[in-house]
Amino acid sequence: MRLFLAVLATTCVLSITAALSLADDKDSGASVTGILIDQACGAKMMDKADPEKAAADHPKSCAMKEACEKSGYAVIVGKKMWKFNAKGNTLAKDYLKKTDKTSDIRVKVDGLHKGDEIEVDAITVAK
Repeated sequence: MRLFLAVLATTCVLSITAALSLADDKDSGASVTGILIDQACGAKMMDKADPEKAAADHPKSCAMKEACEKSGYAVIVGKKMWKFNAKGNTLAKDYLKKTDKTSDIRVKVDGLHKGDEIEVDAITVAK
């Protein structure tokens, strides 16, 4: 009976560990490198054959317009658009204000990925 309970307990622990591991795969912390863009214009880029390339031609001045700013910010990486959380939107707005070069819209974004959103920790110019 003790052996059975030990095996049962071990099986339960392994099952819980596996379930938690699968949950962690859905939310991951990492950095992505792509094009910083407002969500309103970024959504239009997603219809293009190469959204990241199309976004690279998007003017920084447009992303700083009031209406575009209100839509929130995102980063386009390949054919995926990662939307920013509230903190990320503030960081993106500040980042755009302090950069003077259009080429600085290619950025590295650090944060926790949840679905199609990033809980942004930092935005830096991509090297």
